[in-house]
Amino acid sequence: MLELKNLTKKYEIGTFKQTALNNLSLSFKDNEFVAVLGPSGSGKTTLLNMIGGLDRYDSGDILIDGKSTKSFKNHDWDAYRNHAVGFIFQNYNLITHTSVLFNVEVGMTLSGVTASERRTRALEVLEKVGLKDHVNKKPNQLSGGQMQRVAIARALVNNPKIILADEPTGAIDSETSAQIMNLIREIAKDKLVIMVTHDEEVAKTYANRIVTLKDGEKLSDSRPVEETRDKGTSLSFKKTSMAFAQALKLSFNNLRTKKFRTLITAFAGSIGIIGVALVLSLSNGLNKEIDRLEETTLAEFPVQVDPVPFNIDSARGGPYAEEGSVSEWETRPEEDVIYPYQESLPEGQHINNLTEDYLDHVFELDESLYNEISVERRLDIQLFKQNDDGVMKVNTNAINFNETLSKDAFFEDNYDLLEGHQPENENEVMLVVDEYNRLNAEMVTALDLP
Repeated sequence: MLELKNLTKKYEIGTFKQTALNNLSLSFKDNEFVAVLGPSGSGKTTLLNMIGGLDRYDSGDILIDGKSTKSFKNHDWDAYRNHAVGFIFQNYNLITHTSVLFNVEVGMTLSGVTASERRTRALEVLEKVGLKDHVNKKPNQLSGGQMQRVAIARALVNNPKIILADEPTGAIDSETSAQIMNLIREIAKDKLVIMVTHDEEVAKTYANRIVTLKDGEKLSDSRPVEETRDKGTSLSFKKTSMAFAQALKLSFNNLRTKKFRTLITAFAGSIGIIGVALVLSLSNGLNKEIDRLEETTLAEFPVQVDPVPFNIDSARGGPYAEEGSVSEWETRPEEDVIYPYQESLPEGQHINNLTEDYLDHVFELDESLYNEISVERRLDIQLFKQNDDGVMKVNTNAINFNETLSKDAFFEDNYDLLEGHQPENENEVMLVVDEYNRLNAEMVTALDLP
């Protein structure tokens, strides 16, 4: 049923290399008790892990019922371990916070077995190993021998073809060891049992075949088995799966049995969530405060439209320099000479007249006739700007001033209307006073206010 052909496994850690199994070939019958002996480092545990699908071989092959495992995927190995192999560990590996019955049932949760059938089968194997009266106890309430019996019951409950035992008597006394070994020998009557042990006396007393390993190679075999010629491919295992309700039940049961750990985890998780919420709220509040500051800052400095925008390109040569000559101004030494003043505006400049017709005209200007429209608030802010394609667009670098300016809410939120109404036409003026309701005297005189 089980064949190992030229199995090789090497471990490499940095520059250190060790061969655990070296071209090992073995065949096993369907029902025999095989003891694997050998000193530490001989490859016994590695061999057990290979057969159990817990580790992968580097070369060679493992044949199960004549079918090669070279093409096995992870899910194939999962199904093989769940249905064909039962493990008996030296340290039991029981779930200490659950009952004996649950420890035996848990091996069937991935096999699609119903709850009632799981309980029935678990009680049957527990009775077989002599623990029917201890089903509701927890593992830490049992002796070492009883815990090993629970481990054996768990290995048997899925009715596997192969039982793998790793030093099953290493943690119990000699009297209990004899009871466990007799139980394992009874199991081997209809199953293949492969046991790894250091105790040669135990192997000779209970096993009907002894394989000795040394340095990853077979040193001796008391009853070698001829390789089978059966190459059948009927081997198939049911896919491992767990029902959602069962998974949910196991999760809640785990939370219930470990309340303190659950509370600590929930507390730590809540701190993380609260921390993220605080960061997001601070960020949102800071953004709102920046928006408010920008808006109130704009309100501090009312907008004044300059009648003539300043054109840097036209002014590079100086207001009185000849066209294309930057140095002409510097070469005129006579300080008492009065030079003629250029009455017309430099090319590219124009008078700002922000009426609806004028703004419509602005968007039709090409680059040769238009530079920029500017407004003055201590510093110039450009409301409109022409891009490289000659298309007029809003200047987003102006702190979205034009967008804010177009909203009545801006004035309502930042100004108190003392008299009159907000400007509605291009020939209307809005005067802004300071916090003490003062207005510049020059403005009063210029507007001829009473």
